[in-house]
Amino acid sequence: MEEVADPGGLQSGPMPRKWRWFSWKAGAALLLVVALGVWYIYSTRKSAAPEVRPEVGYLAPDFALSDLEGRIIRLSDLRGKKAVFLNFWATWCPPCRAEMPTMQKAYEQHQSRGLEILAVSIDRGGKKAVQEFMQELKLTFPALLDPDMSVLRMYRVVGIPVSLLIDRKGIIRYKHVGSRDWTSAESKKQLAAILK
Repeated sequence: MEEVADPGGLQSGPMPRKWRWFSWKAGAALLLVVALGVWYIYSTRKSAAPEVRPEVGYLAPDFALSDLEGRIIRLSDLRGKKAVFLNFWATWCPPCRAEMPTMQKAYEQHQSRGLEILAVSIDRGGKKAVQEFMQELKLTFPALLDPDMSVLRMYRVVGIPVSLLIDRKGIIRYKHVGSRDWTSAESKKQLAAILK
């Protein structure tokens, strides 16, 4: 039997064989549990993808819509490349018409820094009505067509205009309901934040 020192001086003498075996086994089990815990935490943090929801703080739901030239624009194709100003609107909506010129100014100021505006029209009149509206107001950002309102419903929009500011990672950072001046100091601050 082996002598074990007792630092407190309370006990001395040989350590029974069964206690030596228990200490070794308990230590190995504890080490295994700690190692598994560290591995689990690391693997879930690294592989966890952001949850997809049409709400601030979540990954924006993906969609694909046709633009006025007939090209299919997919939101996820812009992820990692551009920040997106997603706007839901219609030609017959007076508040939409009021904010569109300020959206154009914001587009001109921030496009070179990586801002893309996707103006999703819910007009049932089709491409011609949207083209005429865009030409009348001299709007140069992309207009997308959502006549069946499938993307509008996906984003749980109940009234227009609604705008969502999505960062380069695809996360929705701001949501605005109603018309807004996109050249105001607060709007410029929010646009700058998603362009970082």
